[in-house]
Amino acid sequence: MAKKRRPTEEVDTDLNLTPAMNLILILIPLLLTAMEQMKLAVINVATPQIGPASEVPPPDQAPDEKPLKLTIALTDRGMHLYARDQVIENKDDPLGPTIPKKDGEEIIDGKPVPGKVYDYEKLTQMLADIKDENPVEENIIINAESHIKYRYIIQVMDASREKKDGDKKRSLFPNVVLAAGVA
Repeated sequence: MAKKRRPTEEVDTDLNLTPAMNLILILIPLLLTAMEQMKLAVINVATPQIGPASEVPPPDQAPDEKPLKLTIALTDRGMHLYARDQVIENKDDPLGPTIPKKDGEEIIDGKPVPGKVYDYEKLTQMLADIKDENPVEENIIINAESHIKYRYIIQVMDASREKKDGDKKRSLFPNVVLAAGVA
């Protein structure tokens, strides 16, 4: 004899969303407080423009003096400064960098390491002297060899933007343009 099958009962399978809702209620305030504690630093930098200049003065109205076009090139040996498409020479070593590296210590992974370091104080002083001669100029171009670490570029940016005299801050070249590497 064949067995009769019982009709299957329908089971109510509502999802229990209570644990998911509890998790969301806990995560929202946690994420909001984490965002409040996280600070981001932004450095305004312009990149080089590709293409012709937007406005070229006619030859009869061209200025007599070349633009400053102040450039700092970071290399392994030190910093080379260029103004008006000419190298600013180092009086002690005309063939070397304008500001050679000096003996000192730098902090790497929280530990002081002796070695050759960039002379940011001398850079700031030289830029202040150039600013005295060109008070309206605000642009500076920074380029570096491809293997120069980013932290050195940022420190050069900081040194070129302002000079601190005690409590006073003097603006030097706040408009920084990053250029391609040193040729």
